[in-house]
Amino acid sequence: MRFFALAFLMGVVWMAGIGLYGAGARKLGDLGPSLGWAILMSSMVLVANVLGVLTGEWRGAPRVAQRRLWLGISILIAAISCLGYANHLQR
Repeated sequence: MRFFALAFLMGVVWMAGIGLYGAGARKLGDLGPSLGWAILMSSMVLVANVLGVLTGEWRGAPRVAQRRLWLGISILIAAISCLGYANHLQR
């Protein structure tokens, strides 16, 4: 029963994310759909990986893999920041 509840919760959170994407994309202007989608997808990857680190999923991974994980997270954060700044310049 617990897995059904978690699956239901996951569906609710996913639909809420899509709803918030739609509302936010409208406020981002002409580039909203493309910027918003990139930010949404990057944010999902970031949250999933950070939660994986916090829950110990990465504990047994080789050092090289962990460095690549943090490098990838850093690149995603930089990309989201660049997209946000580019949208700010457009206004």
